[in-house]
Amino acid sequence: MVERKMDGGEIFVEILKQHGVEYIIGSPGSEWPPLWEALSRRRAEGEPAPTYINCRHEGLAVGIAAGYHRATRKLPAVILHTTSGGLNCATNLRGALHNGTPMLVVAGESISYGDGDAPDPGAQWLAGLSEIGGPTRLLAPVMKWAITVRTAYNLADTFHRACQIAMRPPMGPVFVNAPLELMLEQIALERLPHPPEIAAVPQVDMAALEQVAGLLMGARHPVIFTEAAGKEPDAVDALVELVELLALPVVEAAAPACTNFPTDHPAHQGYSPQPFLNEADVILLVESATPWHPPSKGPGPSCKVISISQDPDLALRPYSGYPCDIQIHGPAATNLKALMQIVRDLKGRQSGRSALYEERAARLQENHLRLREAARQEALATKDATPIDPRWLCHAFNEIVPADAVVVNELIVHRAVLDRYLERSRGRSYMRSFGGLGQGLPNALGMKLAMPDQLVMAVVGDGSFNYNPVVACFGLCQERRMPILTVIFNNHGYASMQGGLAHHYPDGYGVRGGGRELATSIMPRPDYPKLVEAFGGWGQAVDHPAEIVPALQRGIKAVQEGMPALVDVSLAW
Repeated sequence: MVERKMDGGEIFVEILKQHGVEYIIGSPGSEWPPLWEALSRRRAEGEPAPTYINCRHEGLAVGIAAGYHRATRKLPAVILHTTSGGLNCATNLRGALHNGTPMLVVAGESISYGDGDAPDPGAQWLAGLSEIGGPTRLLAPVMKWAITVRTAYNLADTFHRACQIAMRPPMGPVFVNAPLELMLEQIALERLPHPPEIAAVPQVDMAALEQVAGLLMGARHPVIFTEAAGKEPDAVDALVELVELLALPVVEAAAPACTNFPTDHPAHQGYSPQPFLNEADVILLVESATPWHPPSKGPGPSCKVISISQDPDLALRPYSGYPCDIQIHGPAATNLKALMQIVRDLKGRQSGRSALYEERAARLQENHLRLREAARQEALATKDATPIDPRWLCHAFNEIVPADAVVVNELIVHRAVLDRYLERSRGRSYMRSFGGLGQGLPNALGMKLAMPDQLVMAVVGDGSFNYNPVVACFGLCQERRMPILTVIFNNHGYASMQGGLAHHYPDGYGVRGGGRELATSIMPRPDYPKLVEAFGGWGQAVDHPAEIVPALQRGIKAVQEGMPALVDVSLAW
C-alpha cells in the first residue's frame, strides 16, 4: 500500500473535492495557513480544488452558504475563526439548523499554546481566543452534529463523515473543530476515505401511500398545506400533477420558504388556512412544519391529517402540537411521484367521481381569480397614496421584476404582502431568509454565486437591513463583481414591535405615543443609498409612488451593468 504524506490543509481540500464541494466560503482567522497553502499549491500546479470565497463577516459567509445550497442543492464548506467567529454567526447557523440547510463548518483552536515542541500559534490564542471546551462546546447547540478532532490521523475520516452527515436527511449544518497543530502535522495516509459509489435511496412505503391515495380520492373537502416542498424542485412538478388529477386546493404557509406551487395556478388558494380548516376532511401536509396557528386551532377530530416530510416528527422543534394520523417519511419528490402514479392508476379504474373533481376545479379557479382580483384592486386603490402604501409597492415590484429574476425575501411586517403580490412560477427562484434578522443580503449573494448570470434581488425591511452585514456584503459585491439589487421597504422603524405593544397593551401608554420612541423607531432616516455608493454602486431614495417603477428600472439597469444597487422606498408606518 502506497503511503501519502499530507498535512491537514491538503487532506481537507482533497476530501471536499471528492464530495463535490465547489466553494469554500470563509471568514477565517490565524488557524488557516494550512488551507491557504494547499489551495495556493494546487493553483500553482494546476490541480483542481474548490474555489475560495473570502468574506469580511462570519454572518455573510454562513448566509452565502445557505443561499448557495438553496439554489444548487450542493454542499458548501464554511471556515470560521475559532470561538469568536463561530459566536458571531451563531444566529445564522441556528437558522440553517432549523431550516434543514446542510453545510460543513470548520474552525480551529490551539491545543499547545506554543509550549513544548509544538508549532507556535501565536500569543493571541492564550491571551484572548481560547475558551474552555473550545468552539465545539459553544457551537454544538446550533449544529446537527459537532466534533473535535483528536489526532491528525483522524482528520480525513472526520471531514469525510461530516460531509455525509450534513447531507443525510434531515439535513443540517455540521461542525468540525480541527486544531491548528493537527492541521500543520504531516502524516502518512494509506488511503483517503471517499463517498460510496452506490448510495441506495430509501424505498417508499407503497402500502401507506395507497392508503393516502384512497383518502384523497374519497374526500369531499381535501386540502394541501405546504411550506417548503420547493426545496426539492422535482417535488413542485409532482405536486402540480397530483393536484390536477384530483382538483386539490393548495394553501401555502403564511411564510413560504421557497416556490412550492405556482402562484398563477388555479389551484393556488393563497396563504390563509382558516377558510379550509373547518370543513376539511383530509389534510395533506407537504413539508409543512407550521400549517396553521396556533396548533390547537386546527381541523375537527374527524379530519385525517397526513404528513409527507423528511422530518415529520419535527425533532429540532421544542414543540409541535399538530395532529397527524399518517406519517410518510422521506423526500417529498420521491413520495409525491409514487403517490401520483397510484392515484393515476386508481383514477383510471374509478371514473365515478369525475364530476366531483370537475366541480371542485371550477370552484378553485373561481376563488383563485377572486383572490387575485381583490389584491389587484386594493393595490390600484392605493397607487397615489402618500406615504406609499406597501400594497402598491408590491404590485409595482411584481410588474417590473423580470420573470427569471431571483428574489430573496427578508421582510417581516410586509412579508405576507409581498407574497400575496409576487408571482412565483416554477421558473422563478425564491427564498425566504430564515432564523433571525440579518441574513437577506448574504442569502442573496449565495444565490448570485450559484447563478451569476441571473438578476438577484434582496428585499428587506429597514429593521432587517440594519442587522445585515451591509459593508461586508457590498464589499463582496465590489470585490468579486457579484452585483445584486437591494430594495428596502422602509417604514422607519420596527413595526412588528409596535404591533406587539398594541396587541398586549391596547389601551396602554405605548400606544398613546411613547412606545415607538422606546423600542421601535429608526429615525431620523439614514441616507442608505450612500452605503452602496461607497462600493461603486448606485442608489436612490423613493418618497412618491410615481418614483417606484423608474427607480426599480434604474436599479435593474445598474446591476446589469455590473454595479450593486439599492432602492430605499419610504412607506407608511
